[in-house]
Amino acid sequence: MGSKFVGMSRDETEVIRHHWDRRAPTFDEHAGHGLFSDDQRRAWLELFARFSERPHEVLDVGCGTGFIALRFAELGHAVTGIDLSPLMIDRAESKAQRAGLEIDYRVGDASALDYEDETFDVVVARHVVWNLPSPELGVAEWLRVLRPGGRLLVIEGKWADNQAAETHRQRKKRLKDRFKDAIVEISVRSGIRPKRLRRTHRFYRRVERDLPFSGGPTADRLVDLLRRLSLADIEVEPLMDPTLWGEELEFPRYLASATRLD
Repeated sequence: MGSKFVGMSRDETEVIRHHWDRRAPTFDEHAGHGLFSDDQRRAWLELFARFSERPHEVLDVGCGTGFIALRFAELGHAVTGIDLSPLMIDRAESKAQRAGLEIDYRVGDASALDYEDETFDVVVARHVVWNLPSPELGVAEWLRVLRPGGRLLVIEGKWADNQAAETHRQRKKRLKDRFKDAIVEISVRSGIRPKRLRRTHRFYRRVERDLPFSGGPTADRLVDLLRRLSLADIEVEPLMDPTLWGEELEFPRYLASATRLD
């Protein structure tokens, strides 16, 4: 789930990269990110099997630690995963090795893909669109590498601007002191002084706040974007089964699927 900030300076990109590198060691410990049960694993396999009945070339954009890429590989597909964060990719590679699965993981920018046109049959992105500074340009890049007739699968949610999100923010605020204590430990590991690390964290939050889809896109807004890009067979499916996420849901989550035309 790394971040892809097209049009930003090199220094700004490094700040974003550092943010996700910092999260990598504990990313899978949080509900909504990691795999916590066999029931959860089976639920995702059943979901993706409906979109990939035969072997496909699959690209997982912003793959993070490989949750989605691993599921498609388990289904027998040839899978590539990219993420801006090298530490996310390292963890994804370790998980694939432990599972005995071959997945081509690479460090890369989801809005500037290093692949030829029409390379993949399926492009999937979970919680990535909200991270894009230009969602329309970013998704257009995904469509560039998607073959005609291929399927785009976008998993998103709307977690801000509602009461549940406000409750979540209050919980995070109570953890602020704990985060400050962790800064010292992180700085020792990363070689960044605590004062600089705090500035980096604040800068990232400012960038995140200004994103077009900050807080996540509603399904209607995402469908509008897909229509502007001339996609066909657009469907939205709620993903509100707690089994998929390993937690009770506080905000809407969904899968938007669409087909690239010739």
